[in-house]
Amino acid sequence: MSLADAFKRMFKGAYLEVEDLFLLESFQIGYLPGVVPERELAVVLHEHPAIKHYLVKRNPSVAGFIEGALAKYKPAGNQQELADCSDKLLWTIADLLIYHKCPEVYDSLDFHNWDFGEVIMIAPLDGKIVIDGGAGTGRVTLEVARTARHVFAVEPVARLRRFIREKALKDNMNNIFVIDGFLDTIPLPDGFADVLITSHALGWRLEAELSEFERVVRKGGWIIHCPGTAEVAREEDQHSRLISGVYNYQFSRYRESDGWKRKYWKQL
Repeated sequence: MSLADAFKRMFKGAYLEVEDLFLLESFQIGYLPGVVPERELAVVLHEHPAIKHYLVKRNPSVAGFIEGALAKYKPAGNQQELADCSDKLLWTIADLLIYHKCPEVYDSLDFHNWDFGEVIMIAPLDGKIVIDGGAGTGRVTLEVARTARHVFAVEPVARLRRFIREKALKDNMNNIFVIDGFLDTIPLPDGFADVLITSHALGWRLEAELSEFERVVRKGGWIIHCPGTAEVAREEDQHSRLISGVYNYQFSRYRESDGWKRKYWKQL
């Protein structure tokens, strides 16, 4: 099954259109080389030069990739070819677009419904300062906020940050602080937090992320990744790195609706 088909199943009922490419943020545009199909991208950008201009202006690092694709592939020969290429391109990066266009669809996915007790059994959160790294739609943030003193939700996507704030306001939670940031560059001081949690977020820049976590968590504090990895071949390298002598994470297995997962933790 292609990535586009997998996302169509995952985000059933969502509607994407070419103009949604204008929603992409600079760092997301940087992900496109090596992910999007070049021919389909070229066909769409030949037809929509304003989108090409936007992508390059927002992230100049992709200019060479885009110009190369445009030089390699011709415009669509007919409307059906254009429609097919547009569909494949959009659904290959549907997760990035859904974050912006309809975060409530992403928030409703089954994989968010894991048992938060898997975190609580590792470290108490009562009265603690907690960082939710890669907060997404804020599922972990709101769970933590029920008992923690303060929760700092670190999330790079502006629309998701707004979504978390909306949920916090609706639930009348005033101990949540939503901030812009990446897991490898968390905009908080050294030794700031008692606990740092990631969920389905670890691994874009693994080495830098793991180092940054140990910077922002105080001595004696906890770092927890739950869920951390799935028991699938493509995540075995990350699993091995986490439990290696360099990082010394402990781990255990638990079952979710879509299979076995692993959680990791360490106390500094």
